[in-house]
Amino acid sequence: MDRLKSILNEAHTSLSTEPRLAAIDWLATELGTSFDEAIADGCLKTFQSSCLDHPLSELLLTDPYSRRAFEKPRGYAGDAVMLDYIYRPARSSLDGLAGLIHEATTTLPNAKSILWRRDYLATLLGSLMRSREIAEVLSVASGHMRELDRLREITSDTNIIFTALDQDLSSISEARATYKEYNIFGENKNFTSLLKGRSIHKNYDLVYSAGLFDYLQDTTAVALMKAMFSRLKPGGVLSVANFTRDSHGRGFMAGFMDWCLIYRNEQDLQTLADAAFPKASYRIFRDQPRNVVYLEVFADRN
Repeated sequence: MDRLKSILNEAHTSLSTEPRLAAIDWLATELGTSFDEAIADGCLKTFQSSCLDHPLSELLLTDPYSRRAFEKPRGYAGDAVMLDYIYRPARSSLDGLAGLIHEATTTLPNAKSILWRRDYLATLLGSLMRSREIAEVLSVASGHMRELDRLREITSDTNIIFTALDQDLSSISEARATYKEYNIFGENKNFTSLLKGRSIHKNYDLVYSAGLFDYLQDTTAVALMKAMFSRLKPGGVLSVANFTRDSHGRGFMAGFMDWCLIYRNEQDLQTLADAAFPKASYRIFRDQPRNVVYLEVFADRN
């Protein structure tokens, strides 16, 4: 861990004396390598404690985005309120070092991938609406549904009906209050209700989950993919996303935000897809910022 200590010391000195956005970018890049080494050596806890016990941690956690992930007020990192720091930035209320760190954490490559995901989903929804008289969509772990911000910009049409499944009632309420022009029906349940057949007894043109699979072990991920796919109409599309093993912020997230994902690359998603859909056609691709991989699965039209 000598290399890690040197990285933390250098970042602390840089941010304490001449804070720059580039220092956070450099730190995230260097921590990615240290994180990979810690995982390979079975030393993740040591890596995390080394980060959190260092004086640098006190500086970084002045950033409300990082602090919310670390404190987990809703029981988990990456909640919908936290992601709104990226989707709907309001940096004017922050100044000094806290403002600089916040600008960095909410604009660096992982954040760019979250915005790319929003735009991708909005494009998918817009395309679906053009091809259907009424499009029916299921969003699993729906959050605040900020893809609808972008959808509003793409089209003024509202020929779409959403079912928003989320364990957090406040997230569903926020989406329904914000996007009143769309029909959004809330299902305040955990995703496991899909696995048990206790929710969602209809079929959809599109079923998607933006961030849930980052938290699911392989067995659960395959089971959920099957459950989601079973709720597609003929010709429907299933879309899921997963942060990659080489995503830019992986070490920073684990070290200072206590935010550990289950990372997957293209081959990992292909293995899951082959297990879940031995006969279905699908495609796998990576986003433009190169931090998230996507799986789209297509239901037969007959």
